[in-house]
Amino acid sequence: MKRALLFLFIIALLPLGSALAQDMPHAGAEIVATYMQSGTYDIGAENIEAAFEEATGIEIELVASPWAVLNQNHITDLTTGTGEFDVMSGEFWIASVWDKMLPLEEFVERDEYGGDFIPTIWQPGPSGHYDGKRIGIPYSADAYGIVYRTDIFEEAGLSADWETWDDYIATLDALAMHLEGTDIAPSVFSWGASEQTPMIFLGMYDGYLVDADGNYALDEAPALDSLNKMASLLDYNPEGAAGLSIDEANSVFLTGNAATMICWVSFMRAAAQNPDSSLIVDNWAVASFPGPGFPFISAWNLFISEYSEEPDAAWEWVKFYINSEQATQRFVELGVGSPYLSTYEDPELMERYSHDFPGMVDNLSRAQSVPWVFEAFEIFFRNTSELVIGSISAEEALANTLSGWSEVTVPPALVQSAAAQGQQQDM
Repeated sequence: MKRALLFLFIIALLPLGSALAQDMPHAGAEIVATYMQSGTYDIGAENIEAAFEEATGIEIELVASPWAVLNQNHITDLTTGTGEFDVMSGEFWIASVWDKMLPLEEFVERDEYGGDFIPTIWQPGPSGHYDGKRIGIPYSADAYGIVYRTDIFEEAGLSADWETWDDYIATLDALAMHLEGTDIAPSVFSWGASEQTPMIFLGMYDGYLVDADGNYALDEAPALDSLNKMASLLDYNPEGAAGLSIDEANSVFLTGNAATMICWVSFMRAAAQNPDSSLIVDNWAVASFPGPGFPFISAWNLFISEYSEEPDAAWEWVKFYINSEQATQRFVELGVGSPYLSTYEDPELMERYSHDFPGMVDNLSRAQSVPWVFEAFEIFFRNTSELVIGSISAEEALANTLSGWSEVTVPPALVQSAAAQGQQQDM
């Protein structure tokens, strides 16, 4: 009798077990995903780890590392074919191993994945591509911008609708006259964080970054003009600005001692809205980043290693982490810029961030990544930093950069990225 009842019980459970198997086709799989140790992207992953495991039956291990360690771990793992990491969080800094990333187009098409990404973010450059195939899915989107004091601009009868850097500089001249006799500077920037100076150059420069033969290069005349113009901005900053870090520059603006700031908006947004850390809570807004160049973008992607033994399970994590709902939540809770239009079209958020969203979306819609491996980036920012403090001239900064770049090979993936974004010299 007991055996018969047990048999009937097992039979009764079979449909339920079958349903569970269908709902959790990858149950039991184990994957490893990496993130930068930033207190944002990694925290966003930790916040949904348990929900993901419960929903899919997939066990995930999250590995967070500092930026330099993260990049080196990825390069070593993919170069050696170790396959330690299934899902990798990265940007163009690791493009030398993009050929070892799994093409994702089959997954994207199968699951009709994509949604309402900001078009430029979903395209090659911000979104990882190699040999014409999608290999990365962007999960963040932070573009360089300019924030300004709305109260000061109103008092001075000025607008922040500049289109070019000449327009912005003309506004700084007007601010200098209006603010004469005060302790408020027309502008502030983190000049002491030398790796940030190229962001201004890229906004000013209208030329190629890779030549027709696929080598790092610059169009010399517009490059010299942009270098000199970039260095001239220091004159509008407060005393001692040449040594300011990002946090220190943010502090100058948040304490009301600058009328404008060139910055990563995501690095100051939360503090600016907090009365405990800001004296300008209701008196700031985001303006468009001037041209004719482009706003530099930080668009972190998730990649799947071609050495992953569980690519389907890895893709499940990519979808679970990167979607419009999660992106909006990370924006609200952690200040991470969202790559989805729906975040910036949410009625409640549009009202809450009415001073922020129009400028933010405009900058994101024009933003581009650069085709620089870190070695090329370092050569450039080291020389622009010396230019700013007056150690070398613009001509020397350009000559030093081009000389250093002659020893650096551009990975094929970044030549392709440059071409896709209009950054390669015409053939």
